[in-house]
Amino acid sequence: MRRALFTVVTMLVAALALLGFAVPASAAPGDVVKSFKIDYTVTPDGVLKVQETILYAFASYGRHGIYRDLIIREPYADHDSEDQKYDVSNISVSSPDAPDQFTTETTKKNAQRDQILRIKIGSEDETVGDQATYTIKYDVRGALRHFADHSELYWDATGSSWDAEIDQVTVNVAVPDGVQQVQCFAGPAGSTAACPQKAVSGGKGVFSATDLSAGEQLTIVAGIKAGVVSNDAPIVVDPPSLLERAGLNVPGLAAAGGVTVAAIVGAVLYSKNGNRDLRFAGQPPGTFPPTGVAAQPVKDDLDEDQIPVAFAPPKIPVAEGGLLIDSKVSTTETAATLIDLAVRRGVRIDNTGNDQKAVLLDARAATAPHEQALLSGLFPSLQPGEEIVLRRAPVGDHSMRRAHDGMLKALKDQVKQRGWYQRLPSAIGKPTGGIGCGCVGVLTVLVIIATGVLGGITKSPGPIVMVLLPGIAVVVALGIWVGKKGKGQRNPAGRAVADQVIGFRKYLATAEADQLRFEEGEDIFSKYLPWAIAFGLADRWQKVCAQLVAAGRIPEDPYWYTGPSYYTSGWTAGALSSTVAHTFDPPPAPASSGSGGGSSSGFSSGSSGGGGGGGGGGSW
Repeated sequence: MRRALFTVVTMLVAALALLGFAVPASAAPGDVVKSFKIDYTVTPDGVLKVQETILYAFASYGRHGIYRDLIIREPYADHDSEDQKYDVSNISVSSPDAPDQFTTETTKKNAQRDQILRIKIGSEDETVGDQATYTIKYDVRGALRHFADHSELYWDATGSSWDAEIDQVTVNVAVPDGVQQVQCFAGPAGSTAACPQKAVSGGKGVFSATDLSAGEQLTIVAGIKAGVVSNDAPIVVDPPSLLERAGLNVPGLAAAGGVTVAAIVGAVLYSKNGNRDLRFAGQPPGTFPPTGVAAQPVKDDLDEDQIPVAFAPPKIPVAEGGLLIDSKVSTTETAATLIDLAVRRGVRIDNTGNDQKAVLLDARAATAPHEQALLSGLFPSLQPGEEIVLRRAPVGDHSMRRAHDGMLKALKDQVKQRGWYQRLPSAIGKPTGGIGCGCVGVLTVLVIIATGVLGGITKSPGPIVMVLLPGIAVVVALGIWVGKKGKGQRNPAGRAVADQVIGFRKYLATAEADQLRFEEGEDIFSKYLPWAIAFGLADRWQKVCAQLVAAGRIPEDPYWYTGPSYYTSGWTAGALSSTVAHTFDPPPAPASSGSGGGSSSGFSSGSSGGGGGGGGGGSW
């Protein structure tokens, strides 16, 4: 719902400005890259470290230096409705015989779906001789591709957009455990002609080509052993929104902001006074009236800082507490539930250093329906010893996600039976936001049509001020109202339990080691870790409890964990939470054939220009 609302608002605001595109410089005719040496090093965490050494011969005098263009975004070849990004960072340039200061600029076209990062090297105040050598270093994330039996660097090494011919290009590729196989292509885009040299030498991939004319390039493919590199999937994102593609007119935006703020104030005042939870009249926060005593429901008028600290959580499952506190459920609650089952000896977490696994010990530890649904989804046989690896599922494997969804369905039914809500949150109940988003869409269309009609009649920007800006205010106000309503409304019982959860969150967020209340020998860290995960406080909780470990007051390693010493392994409670939560993320989309990015294999359907990256260069 929020994403839909944001898209609607950006469609309207974007009408206030126009796009602009940079015009690149061009090289002098006759320029030649005499030597182009590229060294690629793939790190274990999936970063491609690049060093390019370019010997550039200038065709005319009076040139200041060169530029190197790198493709950093392009339509995703496997799914045209998405884009693929290459995150370039840590750029450095050096030259022994020419000015090596540099600037960077991003050129965008095709509604900003195609983006090129230009590294412009040289000085406006100095010129170069007839040739110069430049060394460019940078890092790239998102360059690799993942397959079931291997990872792969399928990369357009030189790019095809050079304004100079390339006499000689050599590429060396180093990867963890050595390159397993190689392939390469040279020529214009789409060519399947092999490059003159490709080999594996000393565990490195070695490639070369000569006499590449304008429009031709070298594309290399290096196979990597499965499992030795993490983060080996493409970075796939939604195309830029209208707001991202638009520049904003400051006066018009200021006027729109004024009207919008006024509408928002009205919407917030309504949501504050009209959508408050109910609580028991005359009862302290977090308490229920005595048995047999009726308490009238009244609107909740307390701020969170008026809710007292609670030294223990309410006796409810941690996933229900996570829902009560923010009216939504995500993979964080699923992670907290799995660790809670581990703490109750139903599951064991094994850390081998390379992988983290969950091993089923006793399915009877799952007593609530949502816990039983989770264990049944993760361990179908429910036999002790069955195990799963805690990582995002591969392409086509939806078993983890189904386990997560099954847990959420059971959790929704539980919360309904609890009777804590006058109106359930849209995150787990009926999709109350759907009608609201439909109204937002209808209003948006009406505002745009009215603006277009008036603009056509008056031939002036007046309709933008008279219709579009007030329309933005109405749409935003409606969206806020829908968003507030979508959080649901707790009844007095639900409000009391939510107060207890909030009070306990305050305790975990503020208590120091010497303030914790627990019995001697009790593993207080494990006891409250699931709640710390649900609250986003896992790392803080571990740091506090590490002081108790150092003092010998709690065990060095949790009983539900095996592997390197827990508090010194580097696998923190926060990392545990993140690892388990990502386990339940949807698997990546399946690969299909394509060129220029995507996730198809260069070994099965490769061609020149079919890999990721690319770009070009020239002089200025």
